[in-house]
Amino acid sequence: MNMLKDISLPILKLALPLILIQICQASLGVINTMVAGRYHYIDLAGIGLGSNMWTPVFILFTGILYVLVPKISAMQQANKAEIATLIQQGKKVAFLLSIFGFILIQLLALLCPWLIENPQVASIAKQYLHFVAFGVPGLVYMTLFRFISEGHSLLKPIILTYLILLFCDALLCVVLVKGIGFISEIGGAGTGLATAISAYIACFCMYQLVAKAVPELKTNKAKVNIQQSLQLLKQGLPIGITLVLQILALATLAFFASQLGAKAIAAHQIVINIAMLIIMIPIAISSATTIRVAYFSATHDHQSKLATSAAVAVITLIYGVVIAGLLVAFAEPLTGLFSNDAEVLNIAAGLMSFIAVFLIFDAIQTVASGVLRGLQQFMQPLFVILFCYWLVIIPLSYLMGVRGWLQERANVDVIWLVLTCGISLAAILLVIQSYRYLKKGELPVGETIST
Repeated sequence: MNMLKDISLPILKLALPLILIQICQASLGVINTMVAGRYHYIDLAGIGLGSNMWTPVFILFTGILYVLVPKISAMQQANKAEIATLIQQGKKVAFLLSIFGFILIQLLALLCPWLIENPQVASIAKQYLHFVAFGVPGLVYMTLFRFISEGHSLLKPIILTYLILLFCDALLCVVLVKGIGFISEIGGAGTGLATAISAYIACFCMYQLVAKAVPELKTNKAKVNIQQSLQLLKQGLPIGITLVLQILALATLAFFASQLGAKAIAAHQIVINIAMLIIMIPIAISSATTIRVAYFSATHDHQSKLATSAAVAVITLIYGVVIAGLLVAFAEPLTGLFSNDAEVLNIAAGLMSFIAVFLIFDAIQTVASGVLRGLQQFMQPLFVILFCYWLVIIPLSYLMGVRGWLQERANVDVIWLVLTCGISLAAILLVIQSYRYLKKGELPVGETIST
């Protein structure tokens, strides 16, 4: 077996389009942060906290809808009517999620004055969330069309749509935040309105592109009842919950940072955005790994399954070490892209050594989770994330980083130190779990989860 030709190249071939899609998606948050940060650090703090409030909701919805990908993939040789029925179920789920998401994010906006201590930051976050809420249906349906396309292995419509989304969002952010001509400036909250408008533009583009290749998307003849749609929603929940536990933990850490002052929030938001952009590549590699490991598991090719897992481990480790070195070397130029405030930049640059180590272990745990999903072990990542984030990182971050327990003073550096140690523990546990199940060669009876 040629490791490069037979194992590594197929993984990279699968991962490259997914990497572009993930980077485009992550860049949306980075653009919002950069535009708001260069407007004023108070606006940066406001949209940072606002983003941390609505992002977990959207991540949950994304995880729920992701269940369509393996289902549609498995139906490629089936009757077209079955695919049409599944798509109709997905549409009903998307409709329910759109209504729920709109109401929930509007409620979160109203809670901002009680959740955020700084009144200026709270006001910006509230206005930002009101704007974003109106964009939820567009975001949800765009995600639905994306996963229908992904399930058919059609990645070009997704790439093209995300590039359009990125361009529209960047242009609208600059125009709405700073104002131009007859359009008066809104400030940092304008990034929320930009997100909402660009979401509907992208949703329309995605629908038109996907519908050309997937005629079943246009048909409404398939009859489905609400129980079938709720069953689909229920099947997607484990994926969504695993994803949202991580995002909620990061959002909680952002609120811990908010108690240390607006400049600490701004610095924390800068490094989080850098981290979220960089981790998109391991996420794409993880998705490709899941596909390859699942394929070799189905064909009972144990040797290729082991070789694939070993190859992605090496690729991920090399990527993590190289990126960590670059982050440390270029800490000041990178953070300087997000703000003009000297104190904010000084705090953010000081956090880059933590983020460098954090990203190495986060990349490892992300890909290890991909291996486990390929082995149809979906509960292990959920348990590990629940333990490491919510029983280790969150309590210790609050006690040590906010309350100053065992420290001379409370500061945001301690929050990132605890986060780095906690994610390292998660990586170790998931690697052990992956190795244990790979060594078994076969799944224990009763532990397979149907899609």
